[in-house]
Amino acid sequence: MSKAETLHELYLTCQTIDFDDTNQLIEQAESDDEKRFIRIITDCILQEKQRKAIAESRF
Repeated sequence: MSKAETLHELYLTCQTIDFDDTNQLIEQAESDDEKRFIRIITDCILQEKQRKAIAESRF
């Protein structure tokens, strides 16, 4: 699998994150870097959902 395909799969996986599970995912992380990565990814996804909601006047 190419890096582009791997990143695409990561993107798709991240889109399915249940944000209620975020704290558990962070607790299970094996390092501080992994915890930071999870926080950054979930923040990014939430910001994008917020941007879309505002653009669609759902906010």
